[in-house]
Amino acid sequence: MADDPRSTDERIERALYELGRVEPAPDLSARILTTLPPQARRARVPAPAWLGAATLLAAMLGFALAYRTAFILRANGAFDLVAYYTAQPEIVTLYPNEAWNALAAAIPWATVVTAALMLTLALALTYRWTGRAARVVG
Repeated sequence: MADDPRSTDERIERALYELGRVEPAPDLSARILTTLPPQARRARVPAPAWLGAATLLAAMLGFALAYRTAFILRANGAFDLVAYYTAQPEIVTLYPNEAWNALAAAIPWATVVTAALMLTLALALTYRWTGRAARVVG
């Protein structure tokens, strides 16, 4: 006849409860630190405050420029052109240069490139900021 799993769990819990607590040795943390590799014992380097501010500024500028790009694309009719090309693909196949030129004229390239650069900068700064916190002094 198999034991009830609840009764086994209860017996283990009771046995563990009856064991009582053992106080750790006073030098336990020092002994643990001596067994760690040397690079893990070194102090962490905090990221400078300007790095966080620059990351936030680049991210905010990038998102603002991305929003502005989407607004300009809508105002210039780029989204309508893409919807029109999707609904009637024969326009693109019959007149590919004209279709591309019309779409390219509706895209604010300077804003797109600036937004992409700001978002890339924000990503690079975020990587540097978070990677710097995990790096140890060498």
